[in-house]
Amino acid sequence: MKKTAQLCLIAALLSGCVSTGTFKAKQAEADAQKTRADAAEAKVAQLTKDLDAAKKNADDLTSKLKSDNDQLTGLQATKDNLEKSNSDLKSSLDANKTQLSQKVSSLIKDRDDVKTQLTAADAKIGELQGQVSAAQATAQALQKAKDDELAQVKKSYEDMTSGLKDQIAAGQVQITQLKGKLTLNMVDQILFDSGKAEIKGDGQKVLDKVGAALNGIADKDIRIEGHTDNKPISGALQGKYATNWELSTARATAVARYLQDHAKVDPSRLVAAGYGEFRPKTSNDTPEGRAQNRRIEIVLVPRD
Repeated sequence: MKKTAQLCLIAALLSGCVSTGTFKAKQAEADAQKTRADAAEAKVAQLTKDLDAAKKNADDLTSKLKSDNDQLTGLQATKDNLEKSNSDLKSSLDANKTQLSQKVSSLIKDRDDVKTQLTAADAKIGELQGQVSAAQATAQALQKAKDDELAQVKKSYEDMTSGLKDQIAAGQVQITQLKGKLTLNMVDQILFDSGKAEIKGDGQKVLDKVGAALNGIADKDIRIEGHTDNKPISGALQGKYATNWELSTARATAVARYLQDHAKVDPSRLVAAGYGEFRPKTSNDTPEGRAQNRRIEIVLVPRD
């Protein structure tokens, strides 16, 4: 613009027909135009500068937008990952919840089973305690019965010992008390002659006293046992007693019959048994030993 105003002014001067006033006016106009042109150029420069700044700002915004888009894309990916992770966690939690619910149900069932077992155990303990109490009562009753029986046996022993003291002193009778069993042992020579089963007169007197003592013991059965030595039956006796067994049985039966018939002992309490030579008290190697083995034993035993 400035260059154009100068060219116009030069052209007017060359024409030669312009007055001084006109020239000044033109000069002032040219200056004004120049001022306007300078202002326009300054404005254009400012606009150019503003445009460059705007372009730069636009580039910055574009770059920032791209960065924001990239960040948004990353955040979206993170969000997707988090949502997937959350979904997986939810599925896992649901599965764990189901398992835990099953475990809780199982534990509750186990607890109820244990309670049932404890209740049954308590009932069983109560039952066992009742059985123990009953067993203790039974044991006490049995002990009392045993004590009573021992006391009765002791009394019977004392009564029989007192009633047969002369025969005991003479060695004809021996009375033993062992483990609640009372046994009266009589050597055969006081009752029988050798090889015979008929009771002698002196033997009958002894049996009368034995029977009186036995009648005072009403709660026992009376087992009469015949025993011999090991010398076999010989001679004419074999026709009557084939072996010692028959002889021992005949002697036991004879004593039982005498106690029933003469001492009036209840026959339901009497048992006769012959053992022959098979239950010796001692060795049969000497005359003394054989004499001890030839015997009648009267044993008091509990009634059936």
